[in-house]
Amino acid sequence: SLTNEKMKEYTKLNQSKYREEKGLFIVEGPHLVSEAKQLNLLEEVITTDPNIEGTLVSDAVMKKLSNTVHPVKVLGICKMVKKAKVCSKVLVLDCISDPTNLGTLLRSAIAFGFETVFLANGSVDPYNDKVIRGSQGAILKIPVAYTNMEECVRKLQANNVKVYASTLSKRSINLKDVKEVERFALVVGNEGSG
Repeated sequence: SLTNEKMKEYTKLNQSKYREEKGLFIVEGPHLVSEAKQLNLLEEVITTDPNIEGTLVSDAVMKKLSNTVHPVKVLGICKMVKKAKVCSKVLVLDCISDPTNLGTLLRSAIAFGFETVFLANGSVDPYNDKVIRGSQGAILKIPVAYTNMEECVRKLQANNVKVYASTLSKRSINLKDVKEVERFALVVGNEGSG
């Protein structure tokens, strides 16, 4: 019921500070629940369908837990992916404000073989429901962490990671002239200010 203590705690996961505090977040729909289960990130399945294995709840409870207009029949309570660290291929996102864009960037990061993602300067919460849906499960597969841009660049360079950013300036070089390196970070800027 809506007064059940466990369900009240899960409802709080719709707020960023509680997600971070508990290290848990919600995924909605059978696809994302299945992905989370395969990756051993699934803590609990919540469902309104008695044919699905999990904790059976009322439609009212599901509506309270869900962030979609039409609540799904199944959602999962998941553990956050391990924290991001300096690797050979790093994507650094600076002040990304649109959750759907962040979801797309996470999918692209995996497609291009990036191993970790750092979010700088107030980027949107990676466990926001719109980011999760937009990422189509990518948030379950790649470590993501907040960082300070200057500190991040220093840390990358200290670990022999070449840092690239796109910009229009007199010092810019053509992408075709960039020499391939094994360890690199790509910095992508804000949607509006680039």
